[in-house]
Formats: sequence, structure tokens, C-alpha cells
Amino acid sequence: MSGVLGRILPAEAFGFLLITVRLAALVMVMPVLGDHSVPRRTRVAFALALSLVIYPTIKNILPPMPASVIELAALFIRELTIGLMMGLVTRILLTATHTAGSLIAFTTGLSAAQSFDPSQGSQSALISTFMTLMAVTMIVVTNMHHLLIMGMVNSYQKFPVGMSVPYADFATVTVHYVSWAFMLGVQLAMPFIVYGFVYYVGLGLISRMIQGFQVFFVGMPVNLFFGFALMMMLLGTIINVFLDRFGQHLVDFVG
Repeated sequence: MSGVLGRILPAEAFGFLLITVRLAALVMVMPVLGDHSVPRRTRVAFALALSLVIYPTIKNILPPMPASVIELAALFIRELTIGLMMGLVTRILLTATHTAGSLIAFTTGLSAAQSFDPSQGSQSALISTFMTLMAVTMIVVTNMHHLLIMGMVNSYQKFPVGMSVPYADFATVTVHYVSWAFMLGVQLAMPFIVYGFVYYVGLGLISRMIQGFQVFFVGMPVNLFFGFALMMMLLGTIINVFLDRFGQHLVDFVG
């Protein structure tokens, strides 16, 4: 009996740890689940619990435990790399709201108002932080974070354990999603960009026609008022468009 357990337990522990390495990397980097506002112990506990649930369903496709320590370390490093790369790509999708918020803050004169952005882990414009937190909240409210969890499970079908890391494919996908996130951020902020262009052209014409008029003394409060008014009218539409595009690209990537 002890001999059987001596053969089974190391193999089971190896399979569980192999799954945990990839899922832990995904949970630590993915949006929503991997934000800095979520305590590290909570993220680690979630990764362990998810590994415990997923392990029975995919343990049959796991490779046997290598006999060499070097091969074992290489396998763990490979799984860690795949998890980090997948988490990074999904996090890039969320940067569209940060880009949109930065453009909105610039056009409305609020770019100097800075606050800590938990999704970026650094100081950002207040509007950027607000829009990012709003997007994260709506992702959870609409249960779109379930797609992230499903993507973790489906990752073992798209990237089987033991396969070589597709660096070229990941690089291509990363470039594609970076350009997509920037383009979507500009599209979301386009009403504010058009408003800012018209508004500042108008201020320039007024300053040319009325010499000595303190155009910025009057113009800045008016700019803030119209900026907040546009935010009130368009925030719901902006978030809905982002959620729709975010869901589409997330499904395309994670399956």
C-alpha cells in the first residue's frame, strides 16, 4: 500500500503544482482578478482553489513527471511564461478605458488632477482612474469576468502543457491588441476630442477679436462645466461600447 501511495502522490502533487503555476500567473496579471486593489493572499487563494477545481478535468492530458530536475524546472518556467503572456494580453484590452480617460482629461482641462490607478499601479489622471474603475465594476456586474475564468480553463486546449512557448504568435497578438486598445480609446474619447477642437478654436477667435479679454480666466470654468456635462450624457454609452468590444476580443483570444 505504501509503495502504491509513494508512486501516486508525487505524480498528483506534480500535476497540481503544474496547473497552479500557470493559473497563479494568470490571476496575478489578468484584469479585474489581478488588480492591485485585490490583496495578494486573496489572489493566491483563488488560484489554488481554481487549480483544485480544474485539476480533475485536465489531469489526463498532463505529461508525466520528468525524471530530471532541469526538465522539471524548464516545464514550470514554460507554464509560468504562458500564464504571464496570456494575462498580459488580456490586461492590454482594459487599457482602452485608460487611454480614453487620458484624452478626456486632456481636452477638459483635468489632466493635472492625478490619483492612484489600481489597474495600472501608478498615478493617472483622475478621469482615467474613474473610467477604469467603472469598466472593472461593470465587467463584474455583467458577469463578464466569467469569460476570464473560462479562458483559464480553455488555455489548456489552446496551449497544451509541455508545448514550446509560441513567442512569435504572442508578439503578433500583443501588437494587434495594443493597437486595438489605443484605437478604441481614441474612438471612445472622440466626442470630447471634437468638442475640445471646436471649443479651443472658439476661444482663439474670441481672443483675436476682443483684445485684452481674459479668455482663459473665463474659458477654463466653462470648459470644465461642458466637460462634466458631456461625461454625464455619454458615460453610459462609452462603457457599453467598451464592454461590447472587450467581450468580443476576449472571446476571440481565450476561446
